[in-house]
Amino acid sequence: MNNKLLLIGRLFEADFGEKAFTLFYENNHTLILTAVKGPEAGKIQRLNVNIVELRPNLFMVNWQEANKLTVTDIEDYEKGIVYANMTTQTNKFITVKGNLKEKKP
Repeated sequence: MNNKLLLIGRLFEADFGEKAFTLFYENNHTLILTAVKGPEAGKIQRLNVNIVELRPNLFMVNWQEANKLTVTDIEDYEKGIVYANMTTQTNKFITVKGNLKEKKP
């Protein structure tokens, strides 16, 4: 079974403390990412993503943003944890851990 479909059309929040984002998977290849907390709060991006199911309720999702920031998330919906691994435009590598939960519309 393709469990990626479980993400489609649902709204999740990834909270990293000082920054938080909502994740809305429009389809298997499109993520609407909205900054809800932090210096970029209110910024909305429609991103082309690659989603790989690692096990049921555990996904690796990666994308590149317009500013060349690359991101690979490990999203564990069973445990409510997200790890974000990013390479900035200046080649700085950042890893952060946050809480992941579904948001009801």
